[in-house]
Amino acid sequence: MFLAFSGLPSSGKSSTARALGRILEIETLLEPEETDWPELVRERETMGAFTALTWFRTVRVPQLFIAERKRRKGIPIIVDSYYDVLIGDYLGKAPFDWLMPTDDPYFDAASAMVQADWERLPKADVLVFLRLDEGTWTEFMKKRDRDFDRSAQLRSHFEMQDLMLEAAQRTSKEHHTKLIVIEQRAGSPEETARQVERKLQELV
Repeated sequence: MFLAFSGLPSSGKSSTARALGRILEIETLLEPEETDWPELVRERETMGAFTALTWFRTVRVPQLFIAERKRRKGIPIIVDSYYDVLIGDYLGKAPFDWLMPTDDPYFDAASAMVQADWERLPKADVLVFLRLDEGTWTEFMKKRDRDFDRSAQLRSHFEMQDLMLEAAQRTSKEHHTKLIVIEQRAGSPEETARQVERKLQELV
Protein backbone atom coordinates (compact mmCIF):
# COMPACT_ATOMS: atom_id res chain seq x y z
CA MET A 1 0.00 0.00 0.00
CA PHE A 2 1.17 3.47 -0.95
CA LEU A 3 -0.72 6.03 1.16
CA ALA A 4 -0.41 9.80 0.76
CA PHE A 5 -1.80 12.87 2.50
CA SER A 6 -3.29 16.09 1.17
CA GLY A 7 -4.87 19.20 2.65
CA LEU A 8 -4.23 22.85 3.38
CA PRO A 9 -0.83 23.98 4.65
CA SER A 10 -0.88 23.51 8.45
CA SER A 11 -3.74 21.00 8.29
CA GLY A 12 -1.63 18.45 10.15
CA LYS A 13 -0.47 16.23 7.28
CA SER A 14 3.06 15.58 8.50
CA SER A 15 2.09 15.13 12.15
CA THR A 16 -0.73 12.75 11.26
CA ALA A 17 1.40 10.84 8.76
CA ARG A 18 4.13 10.42 11.36
CA ALA A 19 1.61 9.23 13.97
CA LEU A 20 -0.03 6.83 11.52
CA GLY A 21 3.35 5.41 10.60
CA ARG A 22 4.05 4.70 14.26
CA ILE A 23 0.64 3.07 14.79
CA LEU A 24 0.85 0.88 11.68
CA GLU A 25 4.63 0.44 11.92
CA ILE A 26 5.07 1.72 8.37
CA GLU A 27 7.92 3.81 6.98
CA THR A 28 6.90 7.45 6.51
CA LEU A 29 8.51 9.95 4.14
CA LEU A 30 8.17 13.59 5.24
CA GLU A 31 8.66 17.02 3.67
CA PRO A 32 11.52 19.11 5.07
CA GLU A 33 10.61 21.46 7.89
CA GLU A 34 10.98 25.21 7.36
CA THR A 35 14.24 25.21 9.32
CA ASP A 36 15.70 22.95 6.60
CA TRP A 37 14.65 25.10 3.65
CA PRO A 38 17.46 26.71 1.66
CA GLU A 39 17.78 30.45 1.11
CA LEU A 40 16.29 30.21 -2.37
CA VAL A 41 12.96 29.25 -0.77
CA ARG A 42 13.16 31.73 2.08
CA GLU A 43 13.86 34.55 -0.41
CA ARG A 44 11.25 33.54 -2.97
CA GLU A 45 10.23 37.15 -3.64
CA THR A 46 13.78 37.87 -4.80
CA MET A 47 14.65 34.55 -6.43
CA GLY A 48 11.24 33.85 -7.91
CA ALA A 49 8.30 31.54 -7.28
CA PHE A 50 9.41 29.08 -9.96
CA THR A 51 12.77 28.57 -8.25
CA ALA A 52 11.05 27.79 -4.96
CA LEU A 53 8.45 25.58 -6.63
CA THR A 54 11.06 23.49 -8.42
CA TRP A 55 13.20 23.10 -5.28
CA PHE A 56 10.27 21.62 -3.40
CA ARG A 57 9.55 19.39 -6.39
CA THR A 58 13.09 17.98 -6.36
CA VAL A 59 12.56 17.00 -2.72
CA ARG A 60 9.02 15.61 -2.93
CA VAL A 61 8.98 13.85 -6.30
CA PRO A 62 11.77 11.38 -5.41
CA GLN A 63 9.67 10.37 -2.39
CA LEU A 64 6.83 9.40 -4.74
CA PHE A 65 9.17 7.21 -6.77
CA ILE A 66 10.59 5.64 -3.60
CA ALA A 67 7.01 4.88 -2.53
CA GLU A 68 6.29 3.37 -5.93
CA ARG A 69 9.37 1.14 -5.73
CA LYS A 70 8.41 -0.04 -2.23
CA ARG A 71 4.85 -0.77 -3.33
CA ARG A 72 6.10 -2.97 -6.15
CA LYS A 73 8.02 -4.96 -3.55
CA GLY A 74 4.91 -5.28 -1.40
CA ILE A 75 6.23 -2.91 1.26
CA PRO A 76 3.64 -0.42 2.65
CA ILE A 77 4.72 3.21 2.87
CA ILE A 78 3.27 6.63 3.78
CA VAL A 79 4.09 9.96 2.12
CA ASP A 80 2.99 13.14 3.87
CA SER A 81 2.50 15.20 0.70
CA TYR A 82 0.71 14.51 -2.60
CA TYR A 83 1.17 18.12 -3.63
CA ASP A 84 3.02 17.53 -6.89
CA VAL A 85 0.38 15.20 -8.27
CA LEU A 86 -2.50 17.52 -7.41
CA ILE A 87 -1.10 21.00 -8.10
CA GLY A 88 -1.77 20.70 -11.82
CA ASP A 89 -5.47 20.89 -11.04
CA TYR A 90 -5.33 24.29 -9.34
CA LEU A 91 -2.17 26.22 -10.27
CA GLY A 92 -3.24 29.54 -11.78
CA LYS A 93 -6.62 29.68 -10.04
CA ALA A 94 -7.40 32.73 -7.94
CA PRO A 95 -6.77 31.44 -4.38
CA PHE A 96 -3.30 30.30 -5.45
CA ASP A 97 -2.00 33.63 -6.76
CA TRP A 98 0.39 33.71 -3.79
CA LEU A 99 1.99 30.50 -5.08
CA MET A 100 2.60 31.74 -8.61
CA PRO A 101 0.65 34.51 -10.35
CA THR A 102 -0.35 33.93 -13.95
CA ASP A 103 1.73 36.91 -15.09
CA ASP A 104 4.92 35.35 -13.72
CA PRO A 105 7.41 34.97 -16.62
CA TYR A 106 7.81 31.28 -15.73
CA PHE A 107 4.11 30.53 -15.35
CA ASP A 108 3.77 28.73 -18.69
CA ALA A 109 6.77 26.55 -17.90
CA ALA A 110 5.40 25.76 -14.46
CA SER A 111 1.96 25.00 -15.88
CA ALA A 112 3.40 22.56 -18.42
CA MET A 113 5.47 20.89 -15.70
CA VAL A 114 2.59 20.36 -13.27
CA GLN A 115 0.28 19.08 -16.00
CA ALA A 116 2.88 16.49 -16.96
CA ASP A 117 3.27 15.59 -13.28
CA TRP A 118 -0.50 15.06 -12.97
CA GLU A 119 -0.27 12.47 -15.72
CA ARG A 120 3.12 10.87 -15.12
CA LEU A 121 4.02 10.85 -11.43
CA PRO A 122 3.42 7.66 -9.39
CA LYS A 123 -0.11 7.45 -8.02
CA ALA A 124 -1.05 6.49 -4.47
CA ASP A 125 -3.35 3.61 -3.64
CA VAL A 126 -5.00 5.68 -0.90
CA LEU A 127 -5.16 9.46 -0.50
CA VAL A 128 -6.14 10.93 2.87
CA PHE A 129 -7.50 14.47 2.69
CA LEU A 130 -7.55 16.38 5.98
CA ARG A 131 -10.49 18.80 5.86
CA LEU A 132 -10.92 21.39 8.59
CA ASP A 133 -12.97 24.47 9.37
CA GLU A 134 -11.44 27.92 9.20
CA GLY A 135 -11.24 28.36 12.96
CA THR A 136 -9.32 25.12 13.43
CA TRP A 137 -7.04 26.00 10.53
CA THR A 138 -6.24 29.39 12.05
CA GLU A 139 -5.46 27.70 15.37
CA PHE A 140 -3.15 25.20 13.66
CA MET A 141 -1.34 27.96 11.78
CA LYS A 142 -0.76 29.89 14.99
CA LYS A 143 0.75 26.80 16.58
CA ARG A 144 3.01 26.16 13.60
CA ASP A 145 4.02 29.84 13.49
CA ARG A 146 5.87 29.58 10.17
CA ASP A 147 7.49 32.65 8.60
CA PHE A 148 6.47 31.54 5.12
CA ASP A 149 2.79 31.33 6.06
CA ARG A 150 2.90 34.93 7.26
CA SER A 151 4.81 36.25 4.25
CA ALA A 152 2.38 34.57 1.83
CA GLN A 153 -0.61 35.72 3.93
CA LEU A 154 -2.04 32.21 3.77
CA ARG A 155 -4.74 32.92 6.35
CA SER A 156 -6.58 34.99 3.75
CA HIS A 157 -6.77 32.04 1.35
CA PHE A 158 -8.90 29.50 3.18
CA GLU A 159 -10.90 28.97 -0.04
CA MET A 160 -7.89 26.99 -1.30
CA GLN A 161 -9.32 24.01 0.54
CA ASP A 162 -12.30 23.66 -1.81
CA LEU A 163 -10.07 23.51 -4.90
CA MET A 164 -7.65 21.13 -3.23
CA LEU A 165 -10.48 18.79 -2.28
CA GLU A 166 -11.82 18.95 -5.84
CA ALA A 167 -8.35 17.96 -7.07
CA ALA A 168 -8.32 15.04 -4.63
CA GLN A 169 -11.74 13.93 -5.86
CA ARG A 170 -10.59 14.19 -9.46
CA THR A 171 -7.48 12.09 -8.84
CA SER A 172 -9.67 9.52 -7.09
CA LYS A 173 -11.82 9.26 -10.20
CA GLU A 174 -9.16 9.50 -12.92
CA HIS A 175 -6.26 7.71 -11.21
CA HIS A 176 -8.38 5.15 -9.33
CA THR A 177 -6.95 6.26 -6.00
CA LYS A 178 -9.16 5.53 -3.00
CA LEU A 179 -10.00 8.79 -1.23
CA ILE A 180 -10.51 9.13 2.51
CA VAL A 181 -11.73 12.51 3.80
CA ILE A 182 -11.05 13.10 7.49
CA GLU A 183 -12.74 15.92 9.38
CA GLN A 184 -9.71 17.33 11.16
CA ARG A 185 -10.21 18.54 14.71
CA ALA A 186 -7.98 20.30 17.22
CA GLY A 187 -7.03 17.06 18.94
CA SER A 188 -3.73 15.21 18.85
CA PRO A 189 -2.15 13.76 15.69
CA GLU A 190 -2.61 10.33 17.22
CA GLU A 191 -6.38 10.85 17.43
CA THR A 192 -6.52 11.83 13.76
CA ALA A 193 -4.28 8.91 12.83
CA ARG A 194 -6.67 6.55 14.62
CA GLN A 195 -9.50 7.94 12.49
CA VAL A 196 -7.46 7.18 9.39
CA GLU A 197 -6.70 3.68 10.67
CA ARG A 198 -10.40 2.98 11.13
CA LYS A 199 -11.18 4.22 7.62
CA LEU A 200 -8.42 2.04 6.19
CA GLN A 201 -9.93 -0.99 7.90
CA GLU A 202 -13.25 -0.20 6.23
CA LEU A 203 -11.53 -0.30 2.82
CA VAL A 204 -10.24 -3.84 3.34
